[in-house]
Amino acid sequence: MQKNAFPRVTSEEAAALKRRLGPASFARRVAREDARELKLGGLLRWCPMRWAAPAARLAFKATGLYGRAHREFLGIVVREEEFALAGLPPELDGFTLLHLSDMHVDLDPALPDAIRAALGRVRGRYDAAVATGDFNNFTVHRDCKALDLVASLRGAFTAPVFGVLGNHDSVRDVPRLERGGVRILLNESVRLRRAGAAGGPSLLLAGVDDPNVFETDDIAAALRGRRPGEPVVLLAHGPSVHREAAAAGVSLVLCGHVHGGQICLPSGRTLAWRHWRFPRHVWRGRWTEGATQGYTTTGVGACGVPLRLNCPPEIVLVRLTRA
Repeated sequence: MQKNAFPRVTSEEAAALKRRLGPASFARRVAREDARELKLGGLLRWCPMRWAAPAARLAFKATGLYGRAHREFLGIVVREEEFALAGLPPELDGFTLLHLSDMHVDLDPALPDAIRAALGRVRGRYDAAVATGDFNNFTVHRDCKALDLVASLRGAFTAPVFGVLGNHDSVRDVPRLERGGVRILLNESVRLRRAGAAGGPSLLLAGVDDPNVFETDDIAAALRGRRPGEPVVLLAHGPSVHREAAAAGVSLVLCGHVHGGQICLPSGRTLAWRHWRFPRHVWRGRWTEGATQGYTTTGVGACGVPLRLNCPPEIVLVRLTRA
């Protein structure tokens, strides 16, 4: 790990992260983080978004759309989706996950309160919450503003919170996120049960590290310990894992990253014609890949500028039922 690059983790914490993520993936992620964030011997931190955001704000103000787009950005909607999973135990029929993604919670001062209000509308209606990455706004960050804001939201959740990292997050963020009440899955898994049902039927919740920029996802490691025929819900920051998840027999993938396009035409169609390495059908909403089901959320926050157009932010109640 580069000396003095990220002073917010101890050597003991770094060793634990290396063990959890896996030595090769940890080395790859740290090298890419350092290469992305530190230039000219550490004198310059380059983040294109910091330069592009003012131009985007100016363009929206010039067209008169800024007010509308900012109101839509803060208008978080609640969606409800139901997925039938083969092999789900009867005791877990109706088990509900609250899915959030792409909070970018430090983007706008009003955003934490908007998230808190949205969480209040679903209070007590879910068994566990899952967050699929991009807690931070800027890819280049050396402060803990976003991490502290995430911790301040923990009291608004009424169930345990699990998550994975996105391409805007650093692996050095993990200790602080976990102290703030979000259990991060670094190519790992946990078993979910009904509250008070210790030792009862369980559901495997697995999570992979960022598959988009850092390419440190390892589905095989995340599914280690899976029981034969056991349904699996996989958390990933982006839907680029869709084919590998299907090959591994994953039941349901929950992801984000694309923001649904964020700035869309009135039809809801994004202006972009391609994105990374995955096809358009997995960009937004429900999708299938073989026997694997998926949901790509439009996310809670926004990227770069606190603006959305024809693409409202959302939190999603994902209800699991028996096939």
